[in-house]
Amino acid sequence: MQSTYHRGHTLTWEEHSQGQNTLIFINGYSANRSIWRHEVAHMATYGRCVSLDLPGHYPAQVPPDYRELSQELLLDLELRAIREIANGQPVTLIGHSTGGMVALALAAMQPELVQRVVAIAPVVWGPLSGFLGLYQRQMYLLGGYRFYWLNYRATQCSLPYVKWGIGQFYSGDPAAYRRNPRAKAAVEHWHHDYQRSSIRNLAILLKLLERCDIRPLVEQIRCPVMIVAGRRDPVVPIQQARWLQQHVVGSQLLEVAEAGHLPHWEATDQVEAAIRAWMG
Repeated sequence: MQSTYHRGHTLTWEEHSQGQNTLIFINGYSANRSIWRHEVAHMATYGRCVSLDLPGHYPAQVPPDYRELSQELLLDLELRAIREIANGQPVTLIGHSTGGMVALALAAMQPELVQRVVAIAPVVWGPLSGFLGLYQRQMYLLGGYRFYWLNYRATQCSLPYVKWGIGQFYSGDPAAYRRNPRAKAAVEHWHHDYQRSSIRNLAILLKLLERCDIRPLVEQIRCPVMIVAGRRDPVVPIQQARWLQQHVVGSQLLEVAEAGHLPHWEATDQVEAAIRAWMG
């Protein structure tokens, strides 16, 4: 594990394979970099695969006075780490949800650094929809954060409960999700580090996702972009992915008919085949 320190934050990353090309995987809200175990193994033939933290997501560390995260700070922290990982070479960014937002924004801001992007169910603008959108609205009400904290603590303490919650509130087909061995394995591997995450730090990112907006940056993207989105996404409506495809010149959109916010788990074979064909 390697790390970088910037503006009071420590972000960590892990290298999973070696090669001439560098692919950096960035997870979404409340996840951690261990969640990419299957994907980094699958993509190892493309080169050096690296998984990178989001701020405040274990094992990343925050300053003692951490109370707020702006879009500018999020992007600056990720950019600092990516520059260190890249070591002067162009990279491919593969991001899910918030990680997809980061990948797209940095592609616009740093065209000499980012050579292509795979954005899976990316957040383009806030607020979120579904249960996460409800949390965002409730956070400002009396007792709202307490409700949020108790529920997230329950997901940290109970693996069956978090499996049920992800299937119910993130997937496009909860019944099919519960039978999905790919999703089961990913959550079981990710949950150990998730138990050590600070719920307060997760809430800080969730508040940012209520007001984030990368639309002003998107039309500056010039590198190849592949967008993967589930038509039944209850967190980031499919309209955001369609808007992206219309505004990023030459981008490709894969809509997964029965999937929700986790198309790379819910339709693994279809999504992996499409990404491989696109990357060549």
